[in-house]
Amino acid sequence: MTLLTGAEYIDSLRDGREVWMDGERVEDVTKHPAFAGMIKAAARMYDMQHEEAFQDQLTYVDEAGVRRSRFYKLPETHEDLVNRRHMTMSILNEVSSTMDRFGDETVTPLFVMHDRKDLLDKYDTRYHANVARWLDKLQRTNLFMSSANTDLKGDRSKQPFQQPDKDHYLRVVEEREDGIIVSGAKYETGASYAHVAFVKPTVGAWIPENTDFAVAFVVPMNAKGVKHICRAPLARNVDEFDRPLTAKFDEIDTLLVFENVFIPWEDVVFSRKPDLAAAIRADLTRWAAQGFLLRSLAKADTLVGAALLVSEQSRVDTVPQVKDRISKIMVYREALNAFILAAEAAAQRTISGLWMPNQAIQNAGRVYASTNYHHAVHDLRDVIGGSPIVVPSRKSLESNEIGPIVEKYFRIGNTGAENRMRAMNLACDLTNSAYAGRAQCYQIFAETPIFAQSMALYSTFDRDGAKMRAAKMAGIRE
Repeated sequence: MTLLTGAEYIDSLRDGREVWMDGERVEDVTKHPAFAGMIKAAARMYDMQHEEAFQDQLTYVDEAGVRRSRFYKLPETHEDLVNRRHMTMSILNEVSSTMDRFGDETVTPLFVMHDRKDLLDKYDTRYHANVARWLDKLQRTNLFMSSANTDLKGDRSKQPFQQPDKDHYLRVVEEREDGIIVSGAKYETGASYAHVAFVKPTVGAWIPENTDFAVAFVVPMNAKGVKHICRAPLARNVDEFDRPLTAKFDEIDTLLVFENVFIPWEDVVFSRKPDLAAAIRADLTRWAAQGFLLRSLAKADTLVGAALLVSEQSRVDTVPQVKDRISKIMVYREALNAFILAAEAAAQRTISGLWMPNQAIQNAGRVYASTNYHHAVHDLRDVIGGSPIVVPSRKSLESNEIGPIVEKYFRIGNTGAENRMRAMNLACDLTNSAYAGRAQCYQIFAETPIFAQSMALYSTFDRDGAKMRAAKMAGIRE
């Protein structure tokens, strides 16, 4: 197979996958309105690979002269790390600055597994070979890889093995000569229009009793026994004029259910290895966090732009208090950019020689991005005021009877009603809509909860260096 085009990507989703929404089976996700916006967005990404303007940013040519996806290229040089930033930003700039799940970051835990060949081989030499084979396949085809991290958890006061229903954490039911049988469920974003998912454990005390829950594998989204039970869309029959983000970029979240699903050994990354799960857990965001920060940067840029547009159209862009409020969003944006560039400039080498962003700087950036996004949103809300939530619809603007009235009251000088309403509708989708609410929740929890991010920062920070400096200033010689 070669790199897919947009049309080939859409056609590939007609593969018999079992998708449910509102209690009804979705026979073809490509024809269902809830998925239409994101499938169109993903198809655009696939087409970009074949366009001269984007080809070098999204693809590379290997030693044999074969063009491959840069999404799935191991960062073997510092230039590769820089190119990953350009690659992700090209998608965010061309397709949507508010998308979160499109494959470039979901593969990166496989980079971690590939990097730790020494560790995987201690348990089973097939594990690393499987990772390498999947990376090769993804590079050649650019299949859309989603992830599957978050277990249902059930009674959170109990360990996985203590749950009355063991399926509240995904687990291995049986190991056979030809593979494993898994049961349980995960939450995942975008799974219903992805090709495969990398399933991995992310929580749990890795004690012997939790052995069955220590499993990682790659699974096709149309595998027998996999059910996609999707949340309802954030809005129905919404006009993109009225809700530009909701209409086009609603990333459908899914309860991904595994009912005794067979996973062949060639797709297993590890099975029933709690020590391995514990050893690898802290490293899984080494490269994924770069993608998270880039997405946060693009969102911050959009917040700044929306604030500038609305304030300029309302003729308050010269008011000091408004400029001060907008500058707070700019601080958020520029701080994120600084974290990204600093982590890249101070990049570190891994155990196998791969290049990764400086982990302490990047982890500090993760904490900052997650804890301050809602403040930036509120700053935008303060700039735009309450007007965006009372904007009439496109139909009102285009009505022969009341359209002229809407035009009269929403026009300011040479800024017509349509452009004013478009800007305010974007601002509303960033601050006050269901889309905005989901985005703020996603920003806090999708990159692991802020507490876990803080613990990652604590573990990667140069604590010894800081203590030595303090001890010297205190006159402590021992």
